[in-house]
Amino acid sequence: MSNSPLEVLRTGVESYVPYLRESGELHDPVFGEPTQYGTAYHAYCQAALAVLGPSQHRGTHLEFAARSLDAALAHTANPDLPPTASGFSRSTATVHRLNHRDFTWPPILKAYRILRSARAARAKEFAERISVVDIARSFRSLPPSNWASVWLSGEWIRIREGLSPHTVTDVDAWLETFLEDLLRPEDGFYFEPGKPNSYDLFTRHHVADLLMEGYDGRWRAELERLMVTGLQRSLATQLSDGSLASAHRSAGQTWTLGAQVAFFTQAARYFTALDDLERANDAAAAARLAFASMRRWQRPAATYSPVENVLPAAFRVGYEGYTADAHYGNLALAFLASALLHGFTADEPLTARPPTARVEAAPTYRGVAHAGHYSVAVNADPAAAYDGFGITDLTFGPGRFLHFASSVRHVASKEFFNLGMARRTEPGRSELDVMAQRTFTLEAPIAPHPAGAATPQDGASMYLRARGEDDLCYELSISIRQGGVDIDEGTPDVIDRRTLLIPYLRDPGSGVLTQVEPIPGGVAFTHGEEEIVIKVEDPVEAMVHLPFGFENRRGLCGLIRLDLAGQSDRVRYHVSVVR
Repeated sequence: MSNSPLEVLRTGVESYVPYLRESGELHDPVFGEPTQYGTAYHAYCQAALAVLGPSQHRGTHLEFAARSLDAALAHTANPDLPPTASGFSRSTATVHRLNHRDFTWPPILKAYRILRSARAARAKEFAERISVVDIARSFRSLPPSNWASVWLSGEWIRIREGLSPHTVTDVDAWLETFLEDLLRPEDGFYFEPGKPNSYDLFTRHHVADLLMEGYDGRWRAELERLMVTGLQRSLATQLSDGSLASAHRSAGQTWTLGAQVAFFTQAARYFTALDDLERANDAAAAARLAFASMRRWQRPAATYSPVENVLPAAFRVGYEGYTADAHYGNLALAFLASALLHGFTADEPLTARPPTARVEAAPTYRGVAHAGHYSVAVNADPAAAYDGFGITDLTFGPGRFLHFASSVRHVASKEFFNLGMARRTEPGRSELDVMAQRTFTLEAPIAPHPAGAATPQDGASMYLRARGEDDLCYELSISIRQGGVDIDEGTPDVIDRRTLLIPYLRDPGSGVLTQVEPIPGGVAFTHGEEEIVIKVEDPVEAMVHLPFGFENRRGLCGLIRLDLAGQSDRVRYHVSVVR
């Protein structure tokens, strides 16, 4: 498979053509029916390829785009039609339905504009049908829902095209509701309940689309401020492999990668126009890094994956209840298409991250630190159904599969595991008090380093101190340098037996399985040409390897249990890339 962005888009879009019906509806390869907003985004992807792809295929792409736009517009314009599938049972293939028409509006308007510019035969018909859509009836959500940011970005295009009964005054009123609380330009963050990094990015991208599409209303200054602070936050929460730091739902979906490519491309264009080349260059580099992650997830001879693994779609590994291929795979590709239409290229080389750290107090209670090809993300207030407490992500740079990216869950017990410490009150393989499964309250905001300590001159660090419901005090100190990551976890003044738990990615579906080898003082993990080593400071008493029964957003996982000799109040360990 080619590494070029255009070939990734073309290959991904064509992987869905076998599921495109004569009516223009896109059916899901597993469930065999339309799902949510997949048809609309497929229409936009096909229209984009008519502009971006070889001229000899232009007619075919325009035909597919028109067929899918016809179907998407028919469903969006008529809310009396049954909603498409939106919830999917992994165990029984049962589907549930919810009105997701809000999400179809931007791809419908953007596909229409391309067809109009191409003088497609049905462009005038589509314009007339778009002009009579009653968004109050068709769309489910109102501001400040993230769903409303999507239809709002589409409605602004309809206004600009002269096809809407609404005006900039209406857009100002809708934006005011966002800005009253959830969308905060000074923080660069959209505070959806649960505080997902994914929907922060998603909403800010659609709000940025308003700005890039010429919004000149009452809140322009606030949207311009959000571009500055939002870029800062997106740069901080992008991990060294290009993915988005785990936090609540949708973090492991490939649309978050496509949305990063699209948002960073928006930011690069925006700041270039302002002659702010430092921010523009940072954004362009981040777009390339996100794309480097995105291109890994094309399944061989199958659909582009909506999740960050390439296991077969029917396995449903890494999928959430609302995820299926037809809509989320095409959403990811549509974000890439938008970036390409606005000049994104991956021609320049990727560069290592300078040492930086971002620590966030209330209400997110998270931190992310980077140095070179290492990134570490910490979540001190995880959502119970999505992540464990502590280190949720540890990544080692682009082009690799073997990362500790998102909490690992045991399929049967549903317990979460992160790379980190557990306590034992009895010798041997006794019961574990797993720190990642505890509920802690921070005693102070996450800090760049412990009080009285200094950040490494050539690296970055983070420190947190928290207290459990049983008054157990817990400390976590992380130091990142070019040579690796040093981690110190402790329960000050509480001395007992210690265990280091290492959940790891065994099978991302790439055809390569991770091999595990005990080494003096630790464990080596080899995945093809990649090798990661973890070494502990204290002697290892026993090691247990459980290679089956675990999953995370990246694939099928295993778990290593390292029981340490003696007693202590802490565990110190070092993680490094060998190759």
